[in-house]
Amino acid sequence: MSKKNINVGVIGCGTVGSSFIKGFISKKEIIKKKTGIEIDIVKVFDRDKNKLRLFKNIAAESPDEIIYDKEIDIVVELIGGIDYAYEFVKKSIENKKSVVTANKALISKYGEEIFNLAKEKNVYIGLEASVAGAIPIIKSLKESFIGNKITKILGILNGTTNFILSEMFYKKIKFSEALNMAKKLGYAEANPELDISGFDTGHKILILSYISFGNLFSIDNINVEGIEKIEPVDITYADEFGYRVKLLGICKREGNNIEIRVHPTLLPKNHLLSLVEGVNNAVYVEGDLIGKALFYGEGAGGNAASSSVISDVVDISKKIVSKSYIEENFNSNEKISLKLFDEIETKYYFRFTAIDKPGVLAKISKILGDNNISISSVIQKKDNPEKAVPIIMLTHMAKEKNVKKAIEEINKLDDIKKETVMLRVEEFLF
Repeated sequence: MSKKNINVGVIGCGTVGSSFIKGFISKKEIIKKKTGIEIDIVKVFDRDKNKLRLFKNIAAESPDEIIYDKEIDIVVELIGGIDYAYEFVKKSIENKKSVVTANKALISKYGEEIFNLAKEKNVYIGLEASVAGAIPIIKSLKESFIGNKITKILGILNGTTNFILSEMFYKKIKFSEALNMAKKLGYAEANPELDISGFDTGHKILILSYISFGNLFSIDNINVEGIEKIEPVDITYADEFGYRVKLLGICKREGNNIEIRVHPTLLPKNHLLSLVEGVNNAVYVEGDLIGKALFYGEGAGGNAASSSVISDVVDISKKIVSKSYIEENFNSNEKISLKLFDEIETKYYFRFTAIDKPGVLAKISKILGDNNISISSVIQKKDNPEKAVPIIMLTHMAKEKNVKKAIEEINKLDDIKKETVMLRVEEFLF
C-alpha cells in the first residue's frame, strides 16, 4: 500500500466537531505511525464565527470551500439537524467526496438515498458516531457479525433518558426533578424534547435495523413513546416485581417480519441491560452464530462521539489509499415487512387507580379475560374503603391490540379514578 495524503474538511465545530478536530490533531502522529497514512484536517467551517476562532488557520468562509475543493477527500458533517446537513452531504457525495457523519436523524430519513448515491459515485459513508457514541456497534454489525442472521437488537441508546430514569430509581424523585438535574449537569439540552420523547432513540434503532436487515423504515411508521409520564411509584412497583424501567429501542425479526418500537420497558433486574446507569449506553444483540452479545460504553459527549468519527475517517482513508473501491450494500433483496404495532405480543405492567371496595378487582379481571389477557401477579395497596388506591398487575403474553381495547373499557368504569398506566415488559435471559 503506497502512502498518500488524505485531506479532510469539517462542517460544524460544535461540541462534537471541536472535540473531533482537537482529538484528531493530537492523535495525528499516532494514527500515521499505525496506518502509514498522512491524514490532515485542512479546512473547517461553522456558521458561528466565534467557534472558528479556535481554528483560524484552517477556517473556511463557507461550506462550499470544503464541498467543492478538489483536494479534499473526506467531508465530516457535524452540524446536526436535517435540511442543511442533507444539502451538504448530498453535494459532497456528488463531488465524489466520502462523508463521515454523526447525524442519526439525517441517516434515518435519507440513509437509503445517501448510500445509493455514494455507491454511484464510488465513495464511502461513515456513520459510527450516529448511534451509541463511542460504542462500535455499527462496525460490529457491518463487519464482525456479517456472517450472522441477526434476530434481536435491544438498546439503551439515549444517555439523557437513562440518566433521568437512574436518578428517579435511586433518589426516589419525580421526572421533572431528575430532568432539571440532567440540565444542570449538562446531560440534557435546554430543549430536551427529542431525547425524552423517545425520537432520538427511534432514529438510532432504525439505523441499526437498516444495517442489520437492509430495510430503512420511516420513524412515522413505528411506535415511539417517551418517558415523560413515568412516575416514581411505577419505578418502585416495578422494583418490587423484580424489574427496572429503561427506555429501549427494540428491533426483532421473525421470518420476514420485523417489529421496531421505542418505549419505556420493564427489564428483569438480573439482566445486564438493567445495570446500565447514568448517561451510559448499551446494545444487546442476538444472532444465529454469536448467540448473545452486549456492548456497553459512553453514549454521549464530545469525546465519545469524536472517537467514532476518528475511527470512520481512518477507516475510509485506508480504503481510499488502497485505490480499490469496496462496495457497501445494506439493501436487502428479501421482502421484509414491518409488523403492525397492534400485532406485537409481550407481557404488560398495569397500574389501575380504583375505589377500594368489593367487586372492583373482579370487574377488571373479567374485562382482561374477555380480551384474552391472563394475569400473572397482582399487588393491591392499602385497605382504604371508598378512596382510590393503586392495583398493580403483571400479565402473561398478550397482544397489543387486545390490551388497548381492555384498558379503554376499564378506564370507563366508574370505579376507576385515573387513567390506567401501562408499560411493556421484556423477559429474556442474557
